[in-house]
Amino acid sequence: MIIKGADILTPYGITKSGIVVIEDGIIVRISPMGDMCPDDEFRREYGGEHRVIDGTGLTLAPGFIDIHAHGGGGYDTSDGTYDSLERMCLSHAAHGTTGILPTTMSAPAETLLEIARLVGGCMGAKAPCGAGILGLHLEGPWLNPEWKGAQPITGIRAPSIEELDELIEASSGNIRMITVAPEMPGALNLINHAIDSGIKVSLGHSSATYDQVIAAVDRGATHVTHAYNAMSGLHHRRPGMVGAMLSCDRLTADVILDGFHIHHAAAKMLMKCKGKDRLALITDATMAAGMPDGEYELGGQKVIYRGGAVRLPDRNLAGSALTLDNAVKYAVRELECSLEDAIWMVSETPAWILGIDDKKGRVEVGKDADLVLLDAELQVKATIVCGSLAYMSEDAPWQIHVG
Repeated sequence: MIIKGADILTPYGITKSGIVVIEDGIIVRISPMGDMCPDDEFRREYGGEHRVIDGTGLTLAPGFIDIHAHGGGGYDTSDGTYDSLERMCLSHAAHGTTGILPTTMSAPAETLLEIARLVGGCMGAKAPCGAGILGLHLEGPWLNPEWKGAQPITGIRAPSIEELDELIEASSGNIRMITVAPEMPGALNLINHAIDSGIKVSLGHSSATYDQVIAAVDRGATHVTHAYNAMSGLHHRRPGMVGAMLSCDRLTADVILDGFHIHHAAAKMLMKCKGKDRLALITDATMAAGMPDGEYELGGQKVIYRGGAVRLPDRNLAGSALTLDNAVKYAVRELECSLEDAIWMVSETPAWILGIDDKKGRVEVGKDADLVLLDAELQVKATIVCGSLAYMSEDAPWQIHVG
């Protein structure tokens, strides 16, 4: 595949009207259009046939990575079926997401084991179409029930190394992140064990004090789940989890920029404290993402999507209907963030948080060809996952083929 004419957003700046060559799912060349050789030279150098996408007037950016998504397109991770995961991945690909961590709710042990087996089985040859599955995020069950948010209280339980080991085995070693309340009995030992098992530990759904958060960081925790939400707040004598998140440079964080979960001033404060290198944009999406207003489910619970927000019947927020392209738009429009920095927080930073930045997160030679084409209004025109076209908008007449 060859993409020509787009302005290429690289980590070293923008290459105006450039060309990107993809071979076997890997970016093998990035150059200005002036360096483009005739088609017959391309055939000699890269093979007899290639697909050309004319991206003139568009921006080519690294594909988006969502490290926290429960569902999308009318489907939920908790459905526990391959079809649901595939349709969820297809839905998010239409919004620029090229890599995703399907995320669980707190649930009975057997339910989580079934989901772990499913995700583990989707990491190989049977990988779903759409956004690539990068592993599993367990949001719970090891949370503080008093700070459960929309998590079902019946699924929350004490931290258990034995349960984590069973889930790791069921997933064939593909659990990438867990969210834990560090103040719960046994949580620090669980954090130690997860880190030793190569799993990223995030802190959340927690009443932890500042000191308890730092103790968890000393054990290896490196991240905070959906900043400000479901955690002890900031007080000038009791900094809490929010204070630790804002002040501790060893912690990265993620945030839901949907206009409902946090005030834009709180988001600006978070961005100033963490910077683009320590802050990832997430969706916390439910199956309502990409769908019309109506009634849906989140981990078996009824939720209502209306007016842009997803809520439980008691009116409490329950995940979101956000997509990452809209998170980028919010950051640019409401937070006065540059497009480059907003894209960084949905590509480079989440890739670095997951430890996969050697392959993903940048438009760079040698990296996976996970790419998104955006127009001037930041509408997604095409999404490319490992060199394959995962989504193309209906009003995209610029795709041509060259033999």
